[in-house]
Amino acid sequence: MITTDESLLDRVKDVDAHDAWRVFYDLYWQPIIRYGRKLGLSAVQAEEVLQDTMVALMHRLPEFEYDRGRGRFRNFLLTIVHRKALGFLRRRARESAREVPLTATESLADESIGPAAEDRWRQSIAATVLAELRADPEIDPRLLAVFDAYAIRRRPAAEVAAEFGLKENTVHQTKTRILRRLRAAVHRRLRDSGGPDGLE
Repeated sequence: MITTDESLLDRVKDVDAHDAWRVFYDLYWQPIIRYGRKLGLSAVQAEEVLQDTMVALMHRLPEFEYDRGRGRFRNFLLTIVHRKALGFLRRRARESAREVPLTATESLADESIGPAAEDRWRQSIAATVLAELRADPEIDPRLLAVFDAYAIRRRPAAEVAAEFGLKENTVHQTKTRILRRLRAAVHRRLRDSGGPDGLE
């Protein structure tokens, strides 16, 4: 699994470091898209947020000094993503009378990163990690289907066990094993980007 570390941040400061930028892009493109979509942006708008964020990072990262004591890289990145997404929401609000799907504690005027934005980012990272697990050839697709049915779609364990020809206890164990792996991967991703630990 790709992780952000200080050496990657140092390497992307050089605009000619195409390999480092590819690694950086691969690490963050899905969470950025998912974050925009969770805010209510269309797929096209979320893609534009991704592109605008990457352009902003190319301009700002050369001066960025990564110091865990002063702040987290994740906060820096999330601030840019959040502001770019809010820009689209503001334009949409001006162009139409449609409501913007923000939480009760958020407003279009507030560009600060609050608990709702942090939660959206954590969910975006978790969804990205889950997609990576689903694409992992080392994980049996059948077990992932059991996990999806029981843990994601919340179908009764007995029903899932009957569908897959398993014991109910095996369904519970499958959920526990995959959830443990998912949480560990999310924890690593958030830790490596200077974020809060784990899933709630």
